[in-house]
Amino acid sequence: MKQDMIVILDLGSHENTVLARAIRALGVYSEIYPHDITVEELKALPNVKGIIINGGPNNVIDGVAIDINPAIYTLGIPVMA
Repeated sequence: MKQDMIVILDLGSHENTVLARAIRALGVYSEIYPHDITVEELKALPNVKGIIINGGPNNVIDGVAIDINPAIYTLGIPVMA
């Protein structure tokens, strides 16, 4: 049986690994994925129970803010942004 998982989407934060460790310290498995992960790739991940969108000062490239695919909000998985 696979363990429940929280997905952390990286939007340029330097604190992603700290966040992942803190979640794991609470007994919940977590993995960090790039902001441009597709909806299909997210659907293929086993036992995703929540998604955290973790931004930071590096979420702007050439004056354009990095964003995620809005379809992620339609997956029926709780999202914290």
